[in-house]
Amino acid sequence: MAYDINYCFQVMMQCINDPQFIQTLRTFERKHCREFEEQEENKLIYTTIHNEYMQLIEMWIEGRMVQMIPCFSMESFLPELNEFIQSGAADRGDAKKVVDLLNSWADFPSFKEKMLDASKLVFFAIE
Repeated sequence: MAYDINYCFQVMMQCINDPQFIQTLRTFERKHCREFEEQEENKLIYTTIHNEYMQLIEMWIEGRMVQMIPCFSMESFLPELNEFIQSGAADRGDAKKVVDLLNSWADFPSFKEKMLDASKLVFFAIE
């Protein structure tokens, strides 16, 4: 099945900007941030938490895609998405924003930094 990739990116942006999605991520970060310490060595638990974080994001996005796009299948969408990104077409607009966010969430050092920042907010009761 061929998807309207631009529409798919619009749906992903709607999901990413959904206050409930944002709150879910913040809740996850607050729940797990105390496991992280500012040190060079990474603990095995960091990988486990990062994998759970990615699963949470994927679940939200896929759930929204299934709701908004008839007969949506992530399995058939991913090859089209990869082709779209490889063609350079994802270098503008909503597509660029979504790809940049997905890459930042998937990037472990960025994730660790986000968790350390969340830990500081929790420690100082800023949030």
